[in-house]
Amino acid sequence: MSNRNYISVGISFLLYVLFQVLLLKNFVLFDTAFCFVYVAFIFLLPLETGSLLLIFLSFLMGLTIDIFYDKLGINAAVSVLIGFIRPYWLRLITPRGGYENVEIPTLRSFGFAWFARYIFPLIFVHHFTLFFLEAGGFDLFWFTFWKVLLSSVYTFIFVVLTQYLFYKRSAQW
Repeated sequence: MSNRNYISVGISFLLYVLFQVLLLKNFVLFDTAFCFVYVAFIFLLPLETGSLLLIFLSFLMGLTIDIFYDKLGINAAVSVLIGFIRPYWLRLITPRGGYENVEIPTLRSFGFAWFARYIFPLIFVHHFTLFFLEAGGFDLFWFTFWKVLLSSVYTFIFVVLTQYLFYKRSAQW
């Protein structure tokens, strides 16, 4: 990544943190559906981002969110998990011809179907791990699973909305 890319990633990091902490922290539906749009920062990092840098940025994002949410590293741990899984998941869903001249995986670059197949499973894994770690086990399995499902859909909708509102047609870092 070039210096310009590092600056763009830094600005993106700050914007996602501010959006999550100042606005979405209080957007909870019926005390069941939570929106964690900050994970989109991890999903939208450039495709060529190295694994070590990806995991470090994921940890930094999760730790920052933990500070504002008064958690003890749960978001950091789950974000690192997503940062670890992302390259493998991208490899599984790579289009036949590979990725042509696209630096970041946006909705407008790849289309809705590919983008949904890319981010929804990762959002689900993030929320599943987060809420079951928070619950401390599987005692309230069905309530926690319902919370995971609703929060995953809620977060997915917000990520798609941010894609339509803030990302240009040919998004390049």
